[in-house]
Amino acid sequence: MILESSLRKLYNMIFKGDARKKLYYDLKRSSYIERLIFDKSKRIYHLQIKSLDALVYIRDRPSSDYDVLRQIIFEREYELACSAFEQNFSSPEVLNIIDAGANIGLTARYFSDRFPKSNITAIEPDDYNFIMLQTNCQEHTNIKILKRALSAEKDKVFEIDHSYMDGSDWSKTTRESKIGTIKGITLQELFESSNTVFDILKIDIEGAERFIFNKHADVNFLNKTKVLVMEIHDEYDIRSSIYDILKSHNFIILEHSELTIAINNILIDSRT
Repeated sequence: MILESSLRKLYNMIFKGDARKKLYYDLKRSSYIERLIFDKSKRIYHLQIKSLDALVYIRDRPSSDYDVLRQIIFEREYELACSAFEQNFSSPEVLNIIDAGANIGLTARYFSDRFPKSNITAIEPDDYNFIMLQTNCQEHTNIKILKRALSAEKDKVFEIDHSYMDGSDWSKTTRESKIGTIKGITLQELFESSNTVFDILKIDIEGAERFIFNKHADVNFLNKTKVLVMEIHDEYDIRSSIYDILKSHNFIILEHSELTIAINNILIDSRT
């Protein structure tokens, strides 16, 4: 442990101020990666991950793509949500999974690998993230991608809010705008398009969840959701109000790292 700590300090000193070199070193030494190719012209890494069949693509620094890869694929951030579904619900022939705030598609990829018999809808509003989402999901026919913004109401349009947090690729959020070019989509519309329950509903939309769970918003989608997994952004002081809504719809709430996992107790009781 002491040796590892010393090596880490030395490593940080060597690469201090050079994020790109540090990323390359991290990727080269990672035990999760079998091989990597770096496209210098596009500054994109092509990675063969040991746990995944198809290649994964991430952008070079200053992009936050590697941080997303580490959290979702290496650290398996969504595994508890998957286990919560398996332990509490009988699996349908094909799972219906919604990934709202899909970023570059790694959560959708994780769900697809975890539940091969699933239909996944991945929603991402940002242009550049969406390009990476397309690239990462191109070999997965069970993943449908939509360049939309999750909305509390129908027929709304949005634009990217670049002022949120540090403005990095994993903190893109939206704001309603009359001149916006990003079409909104509601959870009710997604439900109507699939005509089944949401087996897993993942929401990570960088604070915009405050509109989806506004006290005046229609949250009937909760009655059709088995497992909800969501990142709540506490800078908006909305956690307690969201928990109140979930509890009023008979959800059991768990906290895991940055995620809130909510299990629909009524649907557990009615499973066959």
